[in-house]
Amino acid sequence: MASAAIPESGAITAHNRGPVVAGLISMILQTYDISLPAFVLPAAIAYFIPTTLSPVIQATIISLTGVVGVLANPVGGVVVAPLADRLGRRMLMILTNVGYTVIAAAVALLPGYAAWGYWAIGLLLFLRFLNGVCAASSPAGAIPMALERTGKTARGIIGALMGIGPTLGVILLTVVQQGSLGIAHTPAAFVQWGWRLPFWFGAGLGILETLITLTTSELEYFVAERQHRTHRRSSVAQVFSRRHIGIFIQAMVMYLGFLFLAANVPLFIPTLFITVLHMPPAGVNIIELWGNIGIVVGALILGAVGQRIGRRRGLLIAGIWITIVATPLFFGMIHLATHHGNFGLITLLGAAVLTLTIAPYSGMGLTYLIERYPLDIRAAGFGAVYSLSTVIPGFSSFYLLALRAFMPYQYTVLVLVAIAGILIVWGALTGPETNDVDLLAATAEHA
Repeated sequence: MASAAIPESGAITAHNRGPVVAGLISMILQTYDISLPAFVLPAAIAYFIPTTLSPVIQATIISLTGVVGVLANPVGGVVVAPLADRLGRRMLMILTNVGYTVIAAAVALLPGYAAWGYWAIGLLLFLRFLNGVCAASSPAGAIPMALERTGKTARGIIGALMGIGPTLGVILLTVVQQGSLGIAHTPAAFVQWGWRLPFWFGAGLGILETLITLTTSELEYFVAERQHRTHRRSSVAQVFSRRHIGIFIQAMVMYLGFLFLAANVPLFIPTLFITVLHMPPAGVNIIELWGNIGIVVGALILGAVGQRIGRRRGLLIAGIWITIVATPLFFGMIHLATHHGNFGLITLLGAAVLTLTIAPYSGMGLTYLIERYPLDIRAAGFGAVYSLSTVIPGFSSFYLLALRAFMPYQYTVLVLVAIAGILIVWGALTGPETNDVDLLAATAEHA
Protein backbone atom coordinates (compact mmCIF):
# COMPACT_ATOMS: atom_id res chain seq x y z
CA MET A 1 0.00 0.00 0.00
CA ALA A 2 1.60 3.27 -1.09
CA SER A 3 -0.63 5.86 0.47
CA ALA A 4 -4.18 6.90 1.00
CA ALA A 5 -6.16 7.70 -2.13
CA ILE A 6 -5.29 11.03 -3.69
CA PRO A 7 -8.29 13.32 -4.26
CA GLU A 8 -9.01 13.83 -7.96
CA SER A 9 -10.70 17.22 -7.64
CA GLY A 10 -8.88 20.47 -7.05
CA ALA A 11 -5.35 21.43 -8.00
CA ILE A 12 -4.21 22.76 -4.62
CA THR A 13 -5.57 20.70 -1.73
CA ALA A 14 -4.71 20.19 1.91
CA HIS A 15 -2.97 16.99 0.81
CA ASN A 16 -0.47 18.64 -1.53
CA ARG A 17 -0.33 22.33 -0.57
CA GLY A 18 2.91 22.15 1.42
CA PRO A 19 4.76 19.88 -1.03
CA VAL A 20 3.74 22.07 -4.00
CA VAL A 21 5.05 25.23 -2.34
CA ALA A 22 8.23 23.39 -1.33
CA GLY A 23 8.62 22.10 -4.89
CA LEU A 24 8.28 25.60 -6.32
CA ILE A 25 10.86 26.97 -3.87
CA SER A 26 13.18 24.07 -4.72
CA MET A 27 13.07 24.91 -8.43
CA ILE A 28 13.49 28.63 -7.73
CA LEU A 29 16.44 27.96 -5.44
CA GLN A 30 18.27 25.69 -7.88
CA THR A 31 18.29 28.33 -10.62
CA TYR A 32 18.99 31.09 -8.09
CA ASP A 33 22.02 29.16 -6.87
CA ILE A 34 23.37 28.31 -10.34
CA SER A 35 23.05 31.91 -11.52
CA LEU A 36 24.38 33.54 -8.34
CA PRO A 37 28.09 33.72 -9.29
CA ALA A 38 27.38 35.30 -12.68
CA PHE A 39 25.27 38.00 -11.04
CA VAL A 40 27.33 38.72 -7.91
CA LEU A 41 31.02 37.90 -8.42
CA PRO A 42 31.89 40.20 -11.35
CA ALA A 43 31.27 43.17 -9.06
CA ALA A 44 32.85 41.58 -5.96
CA ILE A 45 35.73 39.47 -7.27
CA ALA A 46 38.27 41.95 -5.84
CA TYR A 47 37.30 40.70 -2.38
CA PHE A 48 38.59 37.18 -3.13
CA ILE A 49 41.61 37.73 -5.38
CA PRO A 50 44.29 40.40 -5.78
CA THR A 51 43.39 43.22 -8.16
CA THR A 52 46.83 42.88 -9.76
CA LEU A 53 45.72 39.77 -11.64
CA SER A 54 45.01 40.29 -15.34
CA PRO A 55 41.39 40.73 -16.48
CA VAL A 56 41.61 37.39 -18.29
CA ILE A 57 42.61 35.56 -15.09
CA GLN A 58 39.87 37.33 -13.14
CA ALA A 59 37.26 36.36 -15.74
CA THR A 60 38.53 32.77 -15.69
CA ILE A 61 38.16 32.57 -11.90
CA ILE A 62 34.62 33.94 -12.12
CA SER A 63 33.84 31.32 -14.77
CA LEU A 64 35.23 28.59 -12.51
CA THR A 65 32.60 29.37 -9.90
CA GLY A 66 30.00 28.60 -12.55
CA VAL A 67 31.82 25.48 -13.75
CA VAL A 68 31.83 23.92 -10.27
CA GLY A 69 28.05 24.38 -10.22
CA VAL A 70 27.74 22.49 -13.50
CA LEU A 71 29.97 19.71 -12.15
CA ALA A 72 27.91 19.55 -8.95
CA ASN A 73 24.71 18.79 -10.90
CA PRO A 74 25.57 15.18 -11.82
CA VAL A 75 26.84 14.48 -8.30
CA GLY A 76 23.63 15.76 -6.78
CA GLY A 77 21.40 14.07 -9.34
CA VAL A 78 23.08 10.66 -9.52
CA VAL A 79 24.66 10.21 -6.08
CA VAL A 80 22.45 12.13 -3.63
CA ALA A 81 19.01 12.26 -5.29
CA PRO A 82 18.44 8.45 -5.18
CA LEU A 83 18.32 8.71 -1.38
CA ALA A 84 14.74 9.91 -1.88
CA ASP A 85 13.87 6.40 -3.14
CA ARG A 86 15.42 4.80 -0.07
CA LEU A 87 14.90 7.26 2.78
CA GLY A 88 11.83 8.99 1.40
CA ARG A 89 11.14 12.30 -0.35
CA ARG A 90 10.73 14.27 2.86
CA MET A 91 13.99 13.09 4.41
CA LEU A 92 16.04 13.98 1.32
CA MET A 93 14.49 17.44 1.23
CA ILE A 94 15.27 18.08 4.89
CA LEU A 95 18.88 16.91 4.51
CA THR A 96 19.59 18.90 1.34
CA ASN A 97 17.77 22.04 2.48
CA VAL A 98 19.57 22.13 5.81
CA GLY A 99 22.84 21.48 4.00
CA TYR A 100 22.20 24.24 1.49
CA THR A 101 21.25 26.72 4.21
CA VAL A 102 24.34 26.06 6.32
CA ILE A 103 26.70 26.20 3.33
CA ALA A 104 25.14 29.38 1.89
CA ALA A 105 25.55 31.03 5.29
CA ALA A 106 29.17 29.85 5.39
CA VAL A 107 29.79 31.47 2.00
CA ALA A 108 28.27 34.73 3.25
CA LEU A 109 30.69 34.67 6.21
CA LEU A 110 33.86 33.99 4.19
CA PRO A 111 36.88 36.21 4.78
CA GLY A 112 38.58 37.65 1.72
CA TYR A 113 41.99 37.61 0.10
CA ALA A 114 43.31 40.26 2.49
CA ALA A 115 42.78 37.89 5.43
CA TRP A 116 43.27 34.40 3.99
CA GLY A 117 45.06 34.89 0.68
CA TYR A 118 44.18 32.41 -2.06
CA TRP A 119 42.52 30.13 0.51
CA ALA A 120 39.54 32.50 0.30
CA ILE A 121 38.79 31.81 -3.38
CA GLY A 122 39.63 28.12 -2.89
CA LEU A 123 37.09 27.82 -0.07
CA LEU A 124 34.52 29.73 -2.14
CA LEU A 125 34.88 27.24 -5.00
CA PHE A 126 34.64 24.28 -2.61
CA LEU A 127 31.55 25.61 -0.84
CA ARG A 128 29.95 26.51 -4.17
CA PHE A 129 30.38 22.88 -5.25
CA LEU A 130 28.72 21.59 -2.06
CA ASN A 131 25.90 24.11 -2.44
CA GLY A 132 25.40 22.99 -6.02
CA VAL A 133 25.11 19.35 -4.93
CA CYS A 134 22.39 20.23 -2.41
CA ALA A 135 20.50 22.49 -4.81
CA ALA A 136 20.64 19.91 -7.63
CA SER A 137 19.39 16.99 -5.52
CA SER A 138 16.57 18.71 -3.66
CA PRO A 139 14.13 18.78 -6.64
CA ALA A 140 14.40 14.98 -6.89
CA GLY A 141 12.58 14.82 -3.59
CA ALA A 142 10.41 17.91 -3.90
CA ILE A 143 8.89 17.48 -7.38
CA PRO A 144 7.92 13.79 -6.98
CA MET A 145 6.58 14.51 -3.49
CA ALA A 146 4.24 17.19 -4.81
CA LEU A 147 3.00 15.33 -7.89
CA GLU A 148 2.57 12.04 -6.03
CA ARG A 149 0.06 13.84 -3.79
CA THR A 150 -1.81 15.44 -6.69
CA GLY A 151 -4.75 13.91 -8.55
CA LYS A 152 -4.27 12.89 -12.19
CA THR A 153 -6.51 15.64 -13.53
CA ALA A 154 -4.54 18.36 -11.73
CA ARG A 155 -0.97 17.19 -12.40
CA GLY A 156 -0.65 19.35 -15.52
CA ILE A 157 -1.23 22.69 -13.82
CA ILE A 158 0.67 21.71 -10.64
CA GLY A 159 3.68 20.56 -12.69
CA ALA A 160 3.57 23.81 -14.66
CA LEU A 161 3.37 25.83 -11.44
CA MET A 162 6.61 24.25 -10.26
CA GLY A 163 8.06 24.35 -13.77
CA ILE A 164 8.06 28.14 -13.84
CA GLY A 165 10.37 28.07 -10.80
CA PRO A 166 13.58 28.51 -12.84
CA THR A 167 12.20 31.61 -14.56
CA LEU A 168 11.04 33.02 -11.23
CA GLY A 169 14.48 32.22 -9.80
CA VAL A 170 16.23 34.41 -12.38
CA ILE A 171 13.73 37.23 -11.82
CA LEU A 172 14.15 36.96 -8.04
CA LEU A 173 17.95 36.99 -8.25
CA THR A 174 17.83 40.09 -10.45
CA VAL A 175 15.69 41.87 -7.87
CA VAL A 176 17.91 40.73 -4.96
CA GLN A 177 21.08 41.76 -6.81
CA GLN A 178 19.74 45.21 -7.64
CA GLY A 179 18.50 45.63 -4.07
CA SER A 180 21.91 44.62 -2.69
CA LEU A 181 23.66 47.14 -4.94
CA GLY A 182 21.25 49.82 -3.75
CA ILE A 183 21.74 48.98 -0.06
CA ALA A 184 25.53 48.99 -0.44
CA HIS A 185 25.38 52.43 -2.14
CA THR A 186 28.98 52.32 -3.42
CA PRO A 187 31.01 49.74 -5.38
CA ALA A 188 33.56 49.62 -2.55
CA ALA A 189 30.87 48.76 0.01
CA PHE A 190 29.48 46.06 -2.26
CA VAL A 191 32.94 44.48 -2.55
CA GLN A 192 33.34 44.44 1.23
CA TRP A 193 29.90 43.31 2.42
CA GLY A 194 27.13 43.94 -0.13
CA TRP A 195 27.92 40.76 -2.07
CA ARG A 196 26.99 38.73 1.01
CA LEU A 197 23.32 39.78 0.92
CA PRO A 198 22.26 37.53 -2.02
CA PHE A 199 23.83 34.55 -0.26
CA TRP A 200 22.00 35.34 2.99
CA PHE A 201 18.80 35.59 0.97
CA GLY A 202 19.49 32.14 -0.53
CA ALA A 203 20.02 30.76 2.98
CA GLY A 204 16.67 32.27 3.93
CA LEU A 205 14.98 30.44 1.06
CA GLY A 206 16.58 27.22 2.29
CA ILE A 207 15.18 27.81 5.79
CA LEU A 208 11.72 28.53 4.38
CA GLU A 209 11.69 25.33 2.31
CA THR A 210 12.91 23.33 5.32
CA LEU A 211 10.15 24.68 7.56
CA ILE A 212 7.49 23.88 4.97
CA THR A 213 8.89 20.37 4.48
CA LEU A 214 8.82 19.74 8.23
CA THR A 215 5.06 20.35 8.22
CA THR A 216 4.45 17.56 5.68
CA SER A 217 4.32 13.82 6.28
CA GLU A 218 6.12 11.06 4.40
CA LEU A 219 4.22 8.74 2.07
CA GLU A 220 3.23 5.53 3.83
CA TYR A 221 5.15 3.58 1.19
CA PHE A 222 8.50 4.89 2.42
CA VAL A 223 7.59 4.74 6.11
CA ALA A 224 6.30 1.15 6.00
CA GLU A 225 8.96 -0.33 3.71
CA ARG A 226 12.08 1.66 4.63
CA GLN A 227 13.73 -1.22 6.47
CA HIS A 228 12.82 -3.76 3.79
CA ARG A 229 14.00 -1.48 0.99
CA THR A 230 17.53 -1.31 2.37
CA HIS A 231 18.01 -4.82 1.01
CA ARG A 232 16.74 -4.00 -2.46
CA ARG A 233 18.78 -3.32 -5.52
CA SER A 234 20.01 0.26 -5.83
CA SER A 235 17.50 2.51 -7.57
CA VAL A 236 20.35 4.01 -9.63
CA ALA A 237 21.31 0.55 -10.86
CA GLN A 238 17.68 -0.06 -11.84
CA VAL A 239 17.51 3.22 -13.78
CA PHE A 240 20.41 2.03 -15.93
CA SER A 241 19.29 -1.61 -16.07
CA ARG A 242 18.17 -3.28 -19.29
CA ARG A 243 14.56 -2.95 -18.16
CA HIS A 244 14.62 0.83 -17.72
CA ILE A 245 17.50 2.08 -19.88
CA GLY A 246 15.06 2.81 -22.71
CA ILE A 247 13.18 5.26 -20.48
CA PHE A 248 16.44 6.98 -19.59
CA ILE A 249 17.54 7.32 -23.23
CA GLN A 250 14.16 8.65 -24.41
CA ALA A 251 13.86 11.13 -21.54
CA MET A 252 17.52 12.14 -21.82
CA VAL A 253 17.19 12.98 -25.51
CA MET A 254 14.10 15.09 -24.84
CA TYR A 255 15.73 16.87 -21.92
CA LEU A 256 18.87 17.57 -23.93
CA GLY A 257 16.57 19.50 -26.25
CA PHE A 258 15.05 21.42 -23.35
CA LEU A 259 18.41 22.21 -21.78
CA PHE A 260 19.99 23.32 -25.06
CA LEU A 261 17.20 25.88 -25.26
CA ALA A 262 17.48 26.91 -21.60
CA ALA A 263 21.28 27.23 -21.83
CA ASN A 264 21.23 29.34 -24.99
CA VAL A 265 18.12 31.35 -25.71
CA PRO A 266 17.74 33.34 -22.43
CA LEU A 267 21.51 33.87 -22.12
CA PHE A 268 22.36 34.43 -25.78
CA ILE A 269 19.92 37.31 -26.30
CA PRO A 270 21.52 39.71 -23.77
CA THR A 271 25.06 38.61 -24.67
CA LEU A 272 24.44 39.14 -28.38
CA PHE A 273 22.60 42.42 -28.07
CA ILE A 274 24.89 44.07 -25.49
CA THR A 275 28.32 42.64 -26.31
CA VAL A 276 28.14 42.01 -30.06
CA LEU A 277 25.48 44.41 -31.35
CA HIS A 278 26.07 47.12 -28.70
CA MET A 279 22.43 47.69 -27.87
CA PRO A 280 21.66 49.58 -24.62
CA PRO A 281 21.19 47.26 -21.60
CA ALA A 282 17.91 48.97 -20.71
CA GLY A 283 16.42 47.92 -24.05
CA VAL A 284 17.59 44.33 -23.58
CA ASN A 285 16.03 44.28 -20.11
CA ILE A 286 12.68 45.16 -21.67
CA ILE A 287 12.94 42.20 -24.06
CA GLU A 288 13.82 39.86 -21.18
CA LEU A 289 11.02 41.22 -18.99
CA TRP A 290 8.32 40.57 -21.60
CA GLY A 291 9.91 37.24 -22.46
CA ASN A 292 9.82 36.08 -18.83
CA ILE A 293 6.18 37.17 -18.53
CA GLY A 294 5.45 35.16 -21.67
CA ILE A 295 7.23 32.09 -20.26
CA VAL A 296 5.23 32.16 -17.01
CA VAL A 297 1.86 32.71 -18.69
CA GLY A 298 2.65 30.32 -21.56
CA ALA A 299 3.82 27.56 -19.20
CA LEU A 300 0.63 27.67 -17.15
CA ILE A 301 -1.49 27.60 -20.32
CA LEU A 302 0.51 24.70 -21.76
CA GLY A 303 0.24 22.83 -18.47
CA ALA A 304 -3.54 22.96 -18.80
CA VAL A 305 -3.46 22.16 -22.53
CA GLY A 306 -1.15 19.18 -21.98
CA GLN A 307 -3.55 17.89 -19.35
CA ARG A 308 -6.36 17.97 -21.90
CA ILE A 309 -4.68 16.70 -25.10
CA GLY A 310 -1.88 14.64 -23.52
CA ARG A 311 1.59 15.78 -22.49
CA ARG A 312 3.34 13.63 -25.08
CA ARG A 313 1.23 15.14 -27.87
CA GLY A 314 1.76 18.63 -26.46
CA LEU A 315 5.53 18.15 -26.33
CA LEU A 316 5.55 16.76 -29.88
CA ILE A 317 3.71 19.85 -31.16
CA ALA A 318 6.07 22.07 -29.17
CA GLY A 319 9.13 20.41 -30.68
CA ILE A 320 7.72 20.99 -34.15
CA TRP A 321 6.95 24.66 -33.55
CA ILE A 322 10.39 25.23 -32.01
CA THR A 323 11.97 23.85 -35.19
CA ILE A 324 9.81 25.45 -37.87
CA VAL A 325 8.38 28.54 -36.13
CA ALA A 326 10.62 29.70 -33.27
CA THR A 327 13.87 29.25 -35.22
CA PRO A 328 12.77 31.49 -38.16
CA LEU A 329 11.39 34.06 -35.69
CA PHE A 330 14.74 34.03 -33.88
CA PHE A 331 16.48 34.60 -37.23
CA GLY A 332 14.19 37.53 -37.96
CA MET A 333 14.88 39.09 -34.56
CA ILE A 334 18.66 38.78 -34.97
CA HIS A 335 18.50 40.11 -38.54
CA LEU A 336 16.48 43.14 -37.48
CA ALA A 337 18.78 43.84 -34.53
CA THR A 338 21.88 43.50 -36.72
CA HIS A 339 20.47 46.03 -39.20
CA HIS A 340 19.10 48.36 -36.47
CA GLY A 341 15.47 47.63 -37.22
CA ASN A 342 12.39 48.76 -35.34
CA PHE A 343 12.96 48.17 -31.61
CA GLY A 344 9.29 47.50 -30.93
CA LEU A 345 9.27 44.65 -33.45
CA ILE A 346 12.57 43.33 -32.08
CA THR A 347 11.04 43.28 -28.59
CA LEU A 348 7.94 41.47 -29.83
CA LEU A 349 10.00 38.84 -31.65
CA GLY A 350 12.36 38.40 -28.68
CA ALA A 351 9.50 37.85 -26.26
CA ALA A 352 7.87 35.41 -28.68
CA VAL A 353 11.09 33.42 -29.10
CA LEU A 354 11.63 33.18 -25.32
CA THR A 355 8.03 32.07 -24.79
CA LEU A 356 7.92 29.53 -27.62
CA THR A 357 11.23 27.90 -26.67
CA ILE A 358 11.14 27.84 -22.85
CA ALA A 359 7.42 27.60 -21.96
CA PRO A 360 6.95 23.99 -23.23
CA TYR A 361 9.59 22.65 -20.83
CA SER A 362 8.24 24.69 -17.93
CA GLY A 363 4.64 23.76 -18.69
CA MET A 364 4.87 20.05 -19.56
CA GLY A 365 8.42 18.71 -19.41
CA LEU A 366 8.77 18.43 -15.66
CA THR A 367 5.50 16.52 -15.18
CA TYR A 368 6.20 14.22 -18.12
CA LEU A 369 9.57 13.17 -16.71
CA ILE A 370 8.09 12.40 -13.29
CA GLU A 371 5.39 10.26 -14.91
CA ARG A 372 7.93 8.22 -16.89
CA TYR A 373 9.40 6.43 -13.84
CA PRO A 374 7.73 4.09 -11.32
CA LEU A 375 7.50 5.03 -7.67
CA ASP A 376 10.51 3.26 -6.19
CA ILE A 377 13.09 4.52 -8.72
CA ARG A 378 11.43 7.84 -9.60
CA ALA A 379 13.83 10.09 -7.72
CA ALA A 380 16.87 8.29 -9.16
CA GLY A 381 15.47 8.46 -12.69
CA PHE A 382 14.41 12.08 -12.37
CA GLY A 383 17.73 13.06 -10.79
CA ALA A 384 19.81 11.24 -13.43
CA VAL A 385 17.99 12.73 -16.42
CA TYR A 386 17.53 16.20 -14.91
CA SER A 387 21.19 16.57 -13.88
CA LEU A 388 23.11 14.68 -16.59
CA SER A 389 21.23 16.49 -19.36
CA THR A 390 22.79 19.77 -18.18
CA VAL A 391 26.37 18.67 -18.95
CA ILE A 392 26.45 18.70 -22.78
CA PRO A 393 24.48 21.97 -23.15
CA GLY A 394 26.69 23.48 -20.45
CA PHE A 395 29.47 23.81 -23.03
CA SER A 396 27.30 25.60 -25.59
CA SER A 397 29.60 28.62 -25.73
CA PHE A 398 32.28 26.39 -27.28
CA TYR A 399 29.83 24.99 -29.84
CA LEU A 400 28.89 28.53 -30.85
CA LEU A 401 32.55 29.46 -31.28
CA ALA A 402 33.09 26.39 -33.48
CA LEU A 403 30.06 27.23 -35.62
CA ARG A 404 31.47 30.70 -36.16
CA ALA A 405 33.79 29.16 -38.74
CA PHE A 406 30.76 28.48 -40.95
CA MET A 407 28.48 31.49 -40.36
CA PRO A 408 28.35 34.89 -38.65
CA TYR A 409 28.48 34.47 -34.87
CA GLN A 410 25.11 36.11 -34.23
CA TYR A 411 23.36 33.38 -36.22
CA THR A 412 25.15 30.38 -34.67
CA VAL A 413 22.57 29.96 -31.91
CA LEU A 414 19.93 29.12 -34.54
CA VAL A 415 21.67 25.79 -35.21
CA LEU A 416 21.39 24.77 -31.56
CA VAL A 417 17.74 25.89 -31.37
CA ALA A 418 16.81 23.81 -34.42
CA ILE A 419 18.70 20.79 -33.06
CA ALA A 420 16.89 21.21 -29.73
CA GLY A 421 13.52 21.15 -31.47
CA ILE A 422 14.45 17.97 -33.34
CA LEU A 423 15.59 16.27 -30.11
CA ILE A 424 12.28 17.12 -28.43
CA VAL A 425 10.33 15.76 -31.42
CA TRP A 426 12.36 12.54 -31.37
CA GLY A 427 11.87 12.14 -27.63
CA ALA A 428 8.11 12.68 -27.89
CA LEU A 429 7.75 10.29 -30.84
CA THR A 430 9.58 7.47 -29.04
CA GLY A 431 7.83 7.87 -25.68
CA PRO A 432 4.36 6.91 -24.44
CA GLU A 433 1.51 9.07 -23.24
CA THR A 434 1.63 9.43 -19.46
CA ASN A 435 -1.42 11.43 -18.36
CA ASP A 436 -3.19 8.37 -16.92
CA VAL A 437 -0.17 6.93 -15.09
CA ASP A 438 -0.84 6.14 -11.43
CA LEU A 439 2.16 7.62 -9.66
CA LEU A 440 1.59 5.52 -6.52
CA ALA A 441 0.80 2.10 -8.00
CA ALA A 442 3.73 0.75 -10.01
CA THR A 443 7.18 -0.11 -8.71
CA ALA A 444 10.32 -1.01 -10.58
CA GLU A 445 10.20 -4.61 -9.39
CA HIS A 446 6.48 -5.17 -9.67
CA ALA A 447 5.36 -2.91 -12.55
